[in-house]
Amino acid sequence: MKHYLSYLWTALCLLLLPGLLPAAEPEGNLYPTPTRLFHIARSVNRNLVCYDARLSDGRLDTSEPMAVYWMNREEHEGQRGGLSFIQRKLAYGYEVVVEGDDSSVITLTAYPARQLEIVRDGERYVCRTIIGGQLSVLQWLYVKASDWNPLGVEYVELHGRSVATGEETVERVKR
Repeated sequence: MKHYLSYLWTALCLLLLPGLLPAAEPEGNLYPTPTRLFHIARSVNRNLVCYDARLSDGRLDTSEPMAVYWMNREEHEGQRGGLSFIQRKLAYGYEVVVEGDDSSVITLTAYPARQLEIVRDGERYVCRTIIGGQLSVLQWLYVKASDWNPLGVEYVELHGRSVATGEETVERVKR
């Protein structure tokens, strides 16, 4: 009986633990660019939604601070593609909330409650936000789609680095 309970406990841990642990950064080529702010990885496939800083004469275009596009990592590996109107308006677009001199505050269409600030950090631009209670440089997001509804989202994880300590920060936001 003791062995049976041990096997049952192990099986339950193996089934439930992946849902509790943070997602790992997507494997394979992320096709980084010098202006990449962050990307979104999703559970439905390996393709990425990439967010790059949009520059004009080396400075941030504060009225339209990001170029957003798909990076194909499956069928046509390495091919970039634009977002559809619906994808921009309902899922992966953004809105500028505040235009600074060389910075912008934005919100993502799918999660307008959290503000993101695009600022210069040395020679490049970064996107900062609060992750796990700490001001962090956002590196990537992971969207876990619902197993029952392909348009539904179970949770979103934000991954970054603490501005104060440089340590990894992770926060899971459930829908």
